[in-house]
Amino acid sequence: MRRFDSHAELESAADDFGPGGANEPIDGISLIQEYVQPAQPFITRAEFIGGRFHYAVRVDISDGSFELCPADACEIPRTEAGSGAAAAPFARREEITASTPLVGHLEELLNDLGIAIAGVEFIETGDGRRVVYDINTNTNYNPAVEAAEQLAGRSPAVDRIAAYVAGQLAEAAPRTSPLAGSASR
Repeated sequence: MRRFDSHAELESAADDFGPGGANEPIDGISLIQEYVQPAQPFITRAEFIGGRFHYAVRVDISDGSFELCPADACEIPRTEAGSGAAAAPFARREEITASTPLVGHLEELLNDLGIAIAGVEFIETGDGRRVVYDINTNTNYNPAVEAAEQLAGRSPAVDRIAAYVAGQLAEAAPRTSPLAGSASR
């Protein structure tokens, strides 16, 4: 991802993202989104498993990063301003729950689209809006947040995904034994 602060800056770099450009996308698609200024320096990523809300995490963007992937493999070392100590870029947002109105709307949207597992990102603006800007269907989970889930006695994503997949497999399984109705010898 790359941020452009003016139309002129975007226009001067546009060829880099086109065919033959230095940043040509491998799938041929360049996505341009309007930058939405968050009220606080974080975005929220709400995780859904089996079309149901799992939890929401706060993702620190105070360093201007657009690296929002929660997996360890994606993590870029960050430091608190002036402290040299590593900042925790991902933390569970306890106040975002299944009863949060936006969560209900997102569950309905994902159900309508047939998306069972997703990470949905949104920004809270200074005027109080929650702007959804990304739906990730190849989601990852942050190990520190997942460990905290287990310590709090809640099911981590891996357990919920396993239960969801097992349920899907059980529904797809034949209702009768493959040997039922075969002639005995």
